[in-house]
Amino acid sequence: MKKMISTILVFGMISLTNMVSAQQMTKDQRRAFQTDNIETFKKYFSTEDYNKCFSVKTDSYSPLAYSIFYDKKNIFNYLIEKQVDVNKNCDKLTPLKIAQNNNRAEMIKTLVKKGAKK
Repeated sequence: MKKMISTILVFGMISLTNMVSAQQMTKDQRRAFQTDNIETFKKYFSTEDYNKCFSVKTDSYSPLAYSIFYDKKNIFNYLIEKQVDVNKNCDKLTPLKIAQNNNRAEMIKTLVKKGAKK
């Protein structure tokens, strides 16, 4: 019985760690954002990456949130068009909260129109 409880506990902790932890954003992925070019972005991010959290230094962002933070309108519009999760929460920050914190009025309007919540 002890062994089974221990196994369940370890498995649960591993699962929780995998859900909470963010993947490190590579240098090439950060450069893709700097270009604000959709083709370059698609080269370094698979469609499966669009709703993931990525670590950048001490913070964590979804690609949508990162595009908002750095005001990359082309990538932002592309991700909205691809219907990414506008409420994706990474490090307790949603894309809408990041847009509000950085005074991105047009992005705020688009996010709200797409169903973003605080």
